[in-house]
Amino acid sequence: MKQKGGKGRANKPKPTGPRTVDYNPKAAGPRVVNDKSKANAPLVINDKSNAKVAQVVNDKPNAKGPQVVNNKPKPAGLRKTVQGPPVPVLVSILIGFISTSIMASSLIRLGPQYLEPIYGNVLPYLGFFHGVVISLVLGGILGSIYWQRILAAHEAGGSLTMDTKTGRAIAAAFDIVASLTALAPLRATYMFKWSDALGPMWGPLLTQSALTFPVFVAGGFVVTLGACRVSYNPQAPGRQAATTAVCLGAVAICIWVGQQTAPGHSSCRGVLVNATYAALSGVMVKLLTGHQENVDAAVALEKNPAKHVENAPEKQFVQLRERQLRKLRFVPTVAFVFCALTTLLTDSACSSGLVSRGNVDEFKMVYRNESITGWVTVTDDTKRNLRMLRSGHSLIGGRWTATGDSIFGVFYYADAVRMIKGRESNPASKRRLVADQPEGWTQPLTRRSMRGSGSERALQIGLGVGVSARSLHSMNVRVDVVEIDAAVYEAALEHFKLPKRLNAVYLTDGRRFINEAASSTYDYIVHDVFTGGSVPASLFSQSAVQQLQRILKHDGVLAMNYAGIPNDKRMLGHVARTIGTSFAYVRCFAEILEDPDTMTNMMFFASAKPLEFDISDDVLQVIGKHTIRGRVLGGMLSNEVDISGFVENADLSPITDSWNPLPQWQVSTAIQHWHAMRGMVSTSYWLNY
Repeated sequence: MKQKGGKGRANKPKPTGPRTVDYNPKAAGPRVVNDKSKANAPLVINDKSNAKVAQVVNDKPNAKGPQVVNNKPKPAGLRKTVQGPPVPVLVSILIGFISTSIMASSLIRLGPQYLEPIYGNVLPYLGFFHGVVISLVLGGILGSIYWQRILAAHEAGGSLTMDTKTGRAIAAAFDIVASLTALAPLRATYMFKWSDALGPMWGPLLTQSALTFPVFVAGGFVVTLGACRVSYNPQAPGRQAATTAVCLGAVAICIWVGQQTAPGHSSCRGVLVNATYAALSGVMVKLLTGHQENVDAAVALEKNPAKHVENAPEKQFVQLRERQLRKLRFVPTVAFVFCALTTLLTDSACSSGLVSRGNVDEFKMVYRNESITGWVTVTDDTKRNLRMLRSGHSLIGGRWTATGDSIFGVFYYADAVRMIKGRESNPASKRRLVADQPEGWTQPLTRRSMRGSGSERALQIGLGVGVSARSLHSMNVRVDVVEIDAAVYEAALEHFKLPKRLNAVYLTDGRRFINEAASSTYDYIVHDVFTGGSVPASLFSQSAVQQLQRILKHDGVLAMNYAGIPNDKRMLGHVARTIGTSFAYVRCFAEILEDPDTMTNMMFFASAKPLEFDISDDVLQVIGKHTIRGRVLGGMLSNEVDISGFVENADLSPITDSWNPLPQWQVSTAIQHWHAMRGMVSTSYWLNY
């Protein structure tokens, strides 16, 4: 049949199968492509490689049949790229590094300082550094173990990313540190009650185990976990290990530098400041981690929307649960606030001024202040009728209420600087011949005749309750006082009758003062800086003694109190040798010599001229032969310690600023001093400060 209006043409049926077209004559085989018609047949594309098997994948949702596409094999050298932590997690790790460095630097100083009122200023440092290092290493081990668990969960396809787990772990560590640190003063107070049973050696270490060591463990955990995430690169293990070492080394250097320059804090409030810092760090890390979780969820939705649609009801439930859990993440912050307020309101160490807790048994506290040398308190012992000045775990002075005499007799030894023959102040120069009297008759000494002319000048380094300063001042000597602690000066002025009209008072470091003082200024120097079981080593070096000799007049006298053990020839010998390098004449007198193996106060006298004392009966009669001052001075010469073999012994090295072993050598002295203080006053007194 022919169509109308044209050539007759048969109606050819439309093809229902594929159409073959030669793509490239040089090709190994023909390329078959699908016709543009709506064919139901599959689309076959020749693989450019010699692969014999094609991969079948689903076409778009509108396709009715499978689509066969080329499966390109991946090159053998191509590896998956490892990405570093995203910015929020990187910032969280940086917060962990910085916060750990700051808190560790501060607590290295605050830890021993907090224990000083109970254990002195030597014993809290014994083993403390090793404890800090062990705690940090233990925290590092825990951090490494937890990181391996994160990696295992990541490889198993866990629901949380490694970044999320890292951020949550760092935030949890800060939460734990905040609460533990906020309650640390209360734990320490409980441990202090066992100080007698624990003793001066184990007591400080065990107390630090409850006070600061847990914080260092948590710090090691945070730093190590953060370093592992930053350096994560399994394809380059050498680079990964190097990056981890660099991170840990940088934090260690920051801690070392920080503890050298960290500002001073009051002990309890300093601990609470660190707790607050940890809590704020935890909050910031939580916010950053939460933001990263939202980003991860959005990326997952964009990559696989179909799965999100399929699991929509379940996904909504999970999201609702996550939102509720995020609210609970801030519960530890609320707990920290509660712990901090509890400590602040219940622990007397967190408050200054007088507190009712200081009045216990027969002790009544009349002055209380935390200063740069520790807690300074003035307490009346109503049972023994005396008043005591305490600095840390040491009584640095006191007086009997009835007589006003010093409870420590050695302080009266310093009065002997004006009882040396050959000086203008010597009592012999006051014994004038009386006219028309037999030969040899002298005018009796009186207190008035023993007073100076007002031209003599004295320097006292280390005030205490001011026994020597008050005595020299009463003899018309112009006295300058150097005291590093303003609270000690205030207590001596208000509660121990220190004269208000001294020549000068300098509230500064003693070593700095003698380095800057003018030469040939003083007739006498009283050097008494022992406290807490030790002496400041810098004030006993050869350089310090040379400065003391420089600011003395040509015939001036140095009186230097040193607390030690008379039979400790090593320490006593080096101290005597150090003084002997600057002074031609040196003598030493102990407060008590009954047991030379027991710690006692020893007073060194040094001068460029011979030291021959004139403490005769008429001198003692003027002083008051039956007073504590008179009895102490009357027995001084019989308590001389033989140091003649030390002063000129060239084999003994003098103590220098670069070689100063006194801090290490004073451990035995500090232990004996601790027991002596506990024997002198009951434990209840030392626990309430």
